[in-house]
Amino acid sequence: MKKKIMLFFVALVFSSAALIAQVPVREEPRHHKVFENQYIRLLDVWIKPGDTSLFHIHATPSLFLYFTNTLVAAQIKGAAWTSATNKAGAASYRSFVNDTLVHRVSNQDTALFHVTDIELLSPYKPAAQLTSLPFTVLFENEKAVAYRLSNSSLSNKVISGRGPIIAQLVAGDAVTCNDTVTKRSTSIKTGKYVYIEPGSSFYFSATGNREVNMVLFEIK
Repeated sequence: MKKKIMLFFVALVFSSAALIAQVPVREEPRHHKVFENQYIRLLDVWIKPGDTSLFHIHATPSLFLYFTNTLVAAQIKGAAWTSATNKAGAASYRSFVNDTLVHRVSNQDTALFHVTDIELLSPYKPAAQLTSLPFTVLFENEKAVAYRLSNSSLSNKVISGRGPIIAQLVAGDAVTCNDTVTKRSTSIKTGKYVYIEPGSSFYFSATGNREVNMVLFEIK
């Protein structure tokens, strides 16, 4: 009887460890939820040099933006490790529909690894025809449009009547988002973001001499 009880507890420990080692991405300790509403969940991810995340599950359509040039290694569960150097300002999308990913990431560099994962929870107006904003289009798909802004793009042109927008500053002096209705100005620091409500009327401005590298994600 004692042996059976001991085996039961051993099995329970291993079962619990397996559950802890594989979690939804929003519950992985290095993925910090900094914003969530009906449209998006924004996860701010920081991994220290030499640190490795838990195995975590990506199953929701997601937008990614890298803020650092960092050598990392990734391991899909059951496969070998692979290495790559991420480039600051690189933006991408992955649907994860019928393509669930279970992996972990290790920082192989000497500096912090910083990336954001924006999970797309629901569409805004999926049937509406969306014209491009006056910025460089990085990519467009059925869920979102990604734009790149630089100093020359910040022409103080007013933008209005758009869907939900997440503006993230990769590099450069602080950029200001100016709401023309509320007269409120919000500063976007390097490595930070601002969420712009659908239907807002706004424009961007910047001060300083550093070249701006900012990415906008507009939700369809």
